[in-house]
Amino acid sequence: MKYNFFDSIPSNIGSGKDNVFSNFLQTNGLYDSIQINEDNIIDLIFLLDGKVRISDYCKECKEERVFTMKPYIYFSKDSKGCSPHKLSERLMEVQRENVIKNTPSVGEVGSKENIAWEWKDWQNDDVSRILVFQFVCSMNEDHHLDYIVLTTDTSMMKIGQYPSVADMTFPKLDAYKHVISKEDRKELGTAIGLFASGVGAGSYVYLRRILERIIYKAKETAGDTVNDEKFEQAKMAERIKMLEGYLPETLTKNTIIYGILSKGIHELSEEECLRYFPVVKECIYQILGMWESERKKQADEAGLNKALNAITTSIK
Repeated sequence: MKYNFFDSIPSNIGSGKDNVFSNFLQTNGLYDSIQINEDNIIDLIFLLDGKVRISDYCKECKEERVFTMKPYIYFSKDSKGCSPHKLSERLMEVQRENVIKNTPSVGEVGSKENIAWEWKDWQNDDVSRILVFQFVCSMNEDHHLDYIVLTTDTSMMKIGQYPSVADMTFPKLDAYKHVISKEDRKELGTAIGLFASGVGAGSYVYLRRILERIIYKAKETAGDTVNDEKFEQAKMAERIKMLEGYLPETLTKNTIIYGILSKGIHELSEEECLRYFPVVKECIYQILGMWESERKKQADEAGLNKALNAITTSIK
């Protein structure tokens, strides 16, 4: 995001979906890293200033909630004693200094060279080395989401989270209990647990098995509309295409998901597997969500028909 650092930090609070660092905290596993650079530093400043709200599952409320964070405060000593400062404002000052250092003086031609960009300086190096992001539930200030990161001169690494990724994700599976088998639910939980522990390729083994079973379940639903012989002879990507209407459109138009899982097991690095895990998991969630919506629709229609039949019987 390009930003005029000589403007003040805006007072409005934005969505975490638009902030690369809040997305990183919410979706990435432990020991994953993200680069801090000139293009995204303003996102970090907004996050530290408490200008980002996120939506996530609250373990205590047992519901999806909105979480916000107060500005990140650090303390420094001077001749007047110990005083509080907003880290976001200090980082904004560093960015203004970067602009000034790289702006030619009057009479100079062109830009200055060999002046390295930095997101922090010696004055806040110690206080920003370990950062703790404490988000508070909008419904109860005693409910928190806490993330801990380790920063360097160029990056941020996620080194802690509570509740854990597993704690946050397992309860969400209850929403699909009517359309997912006990075996798939158990193995999806195992995959999420492995991801939360920083195991990439191992988690893909379970995700691929789940996806294969889900595709065969969709074939059962499709019945004779999809030719059995052609289905069995087809590769997995072709099978997914055949099941258009029985699988989410996102999946039938992007059949690469199975290839990603297979490549992850055999070729991709652990870092790559962990990076892609949230996207692949979301594809499986979309399938389950589609089936759950259809199940609810059918249940609602059955309930309505039953009620109408009861009325018809009573007024005869």
